[in-house]
Amino acid sequence: MFKTHQPKIARFMKKNPDNFSKGCTFTLCTIQRQFFTVGNQLKEIETDGINAVCLNGAKKKSYKEIIAMKGYLYNKVYSKEISLAEKLLEVSGLYGIGMVKAGFILQLALGKVGCLDVHNLARFGLSASVFKVNDKMTEATALRKANFYIKTCEDLGGSEYLWNTWCKYVADLYPKIYRDANHVSKLHVDFIIK
Repeated sequence: MFKTHQPKIARFMKKNPDNFSKGCTFTLCTIQRQFFTVGNQLKEIETDGINAVCLNGAKKKSYKEIIAMKGYLYNKVYSKEISLAEKLLEVSGLYGIGMVKAGFILQLALGKVGCLDVHNLARFGLSASVFKVNDKMTEATALRKANFYIKTCEDLGGSEYLWNTWCKYVADLYPKIYRDANHVSKLHVDFIIK
């Protein structure tokens, strides 16, 4: 699943900052929403932009930042000058994104890191609070947390394992919505690349 679907998304996101921002917006749409709703949210954003109803509360501010910073973030994520942990921190600096969803954006764009969302945190008995970064932390502390997040993803099996097992977990959790794990995985491509 990962080997088939993630590279398609990665190629799409690397083409230009607009495509990269679509992957970021996709990720934003996954926050506290059922995964199957993401496609409709993206269609609504495509039609209504910042006025999309799905961009309620903090998501509107997050979306504005994604659009405003797409070129900057694109250059940072694809830079050869900074570490993976620094890339993770750059993306996690987006309003409302945080370390977990930044890990998902890097998983989509680079095939590295991963998303330790509520499902994965529960599956692996982890607490989201250990990965939180705030403005009061020193840069060194934030970098240690980013490296710890990356190491945790690797220790759990890596980006491919996290993707494949998450898709299976979600497919098993909602068998009336998803045919199987491959269906869940392919929806990532269908939602981001139309």
